Amino acid sequence: MRGYDVRLYSFNDFKYICYVEGKNSAVETIFSDIFQTKKLKAFQRRIKKNEMDLKSIYDEYLQHQSIVNN
Repeated sequence: MRGYDVRLYSFNDFKYICYVEGKNSAVETIFSDIFQTKKLKAFQRRIKKNEMDLKSIYDEYLQHQSIVNN
């Protein structure tokens, strides 16, 4: 346990962060707690290459968040 709880963002939170910060910055902000820098950069390249939509990115977030919490 890290001594603090990692906040689980809702899809609406995620959409709002993407709207305010832009898609790349939002992904970096939200996934920085889950991924190391090297994996985060690779994930961002995969998003650009596959032109992933917000729902797909959010589903990926939930999947990795459940792995971190278990």
